[in-house]
Amino acid sequence: MPLFGTLELPTATPRLPTVPNLDTEPWSLPKAEMLQLAFEVPRSTHALLPKALHPAIPSYVTIWVTRYPESPVGPFLLAQLRLMARAGAHPRGFVLRAYASTPEAASALTQRWGIPPAAATVTLKRRHDRMMAQVLQAGVPILDAALVDPQPISGGDVQYIHSVTLAQAPLDGKTAPWLVQVDPRYTFHKAERGRPEVSRFHGEAWGAPGLTLQNPIACTICSCDTDLPRIRFVMDPEVPVVRGTRKIRDSREAE
Repeated sequence: MPLFGTLELPTATPRLPTVPNLDTEPWSLPKAEMLQLAFEVPRSTHALLPKALHPAIPSYVTIWVTRYPESPVGPFLLAQLRLMARAGAHPRGFVLRAYASTPEAASALTQRWGIPPAAATVTLKRRHDRMMAQVLQAGVPILDAALVDPQPISGGDVQYIHSVTLAQAPLDGKTAPWLVQVDPRYTFHKAERGRPEVSRFHGEAWGAPGLTLQNPIACTICSCDTDLPRIRFVMDPEVPVVRGTRKIRDSREAE
């Protein structure tokens, strides 16, 4: 019997971001630097996942902290917590909460892709033996994380799983909650792996009250050219995706 998320949508709807329309223009994001840490989490996280999605087995999250030196809204950093899942047969990362280093980036990401960031202080710093990330909300640290002892690997060894966000969006003349697929491309220039280390994590600030990070899985830091594409698919959050997926357009390229 397949497992599904158990999120009660009415409890989440009042705090969902709003995407004014689904005709988002793509962003080119060259020279990005992306730190990803993965940790197992308790099965109780199924309650954070919409009913359309299958929980990953074992349950795990990814912490993404990315520096974008060039974007249509200027340089910014973005930190995300994603609960990993499947949409049908396809692995996906459900964005629980995010923080952007500038108000302009936070507003644009919400309105264009339903990514739910608040403005915060986000930093990504390299030392000789580690890459360190920190997020401060109103001056209070809510994440201290690091990749320890980086070792070079091939970009072909790295896989970034596409995201889905939960947002209010208009379709067929009605605005309602939809899962929005966000599926960037990546051209890797440099990749390293190391030991994931988190010394501070406040689950409540990341949309997951009481969440504890358990067994570490993997950690990478990569330099790459990437993008945020046009929206191609949305999914009904209450219906299995094999029945609830709507195609918005055939191509992720500008038409």
